[in-house]
Amino acid sequence: MTTFTTVEELMQVLDANPHLLEGLRSRLLTRELLELPETVVRLTDRVEQVEEQLARLTDQVAQLAERMDGRFNRLADDLTWLKDVGTVTIADKQAMFIAEDLGLEYEKQLSQIEVRDLVRDHDTADIAPGDLRSFRTADMIIEATDASGQLQYIAVEVYFTADQRDIDRPIRNAGYLTRFTGRLAHAVVASVRTDRRIDDVINSGQIHWHQLRERSTQRE
Repeated sequence: MTTFTTVEELMQVLDANPHLLEGLRSRLLTRELLELPETVVRLTDRVEQVEEQLARLTDQVAQLAERMDGRFNRLADDLTWLKDVGTVTIADKQAMFIAEDLGLEYEKQLSQIEVRDLVRDHDTADIAPGDLRSFRTADMIIEATDASGQLQYIAVEVYFTADQRDIDRPIRNAGYLTRFTGRLAHAVVASVRTDRRIDDVINSGQIHWHQLRERSTQRE
């Protein structure tokens, strides 16, 4: 019979007799505690599986969000295009009023062929091809006369909401008109509304703003 009187002697006995250590452990610990290491291993594996599945799910959600962003952006672009097309249609019917805003008598709108003819026989080597193409596809070029019958031109660009980026094109086109014809030309932006940040440019007279009504208002 193995005897001991101190804890140190007990530890020595258990070290020398592993079967006694196992018997003591089974008496002192519950089955749940004895199986805890295996449970922890299984739980760790399960957590790793969940993390892997969550990572895949996160990637799928990110990809879906990216596709949805792309679709929303395309939809926004389409709506902007439709809105601008409708606005150009409205402005086209108000060409006479645009001329009257400037104190001029409306004569006609130039076709793209007529605008092209204005450019012919002029040196345009210093004009970027993109700028020249943009001029030839201007939203509206109007011929009008002043009180003395002198021919003038009006370069009009049409937007639903005009902001800083939208006033450069009509100002540039008016400059081209004067260069190609030798006539006075006016820059006009026609829109339903404007960004307040371009108020100073409008108030300075550098460009004229012609306010358009939305379609719903047009029918009233």
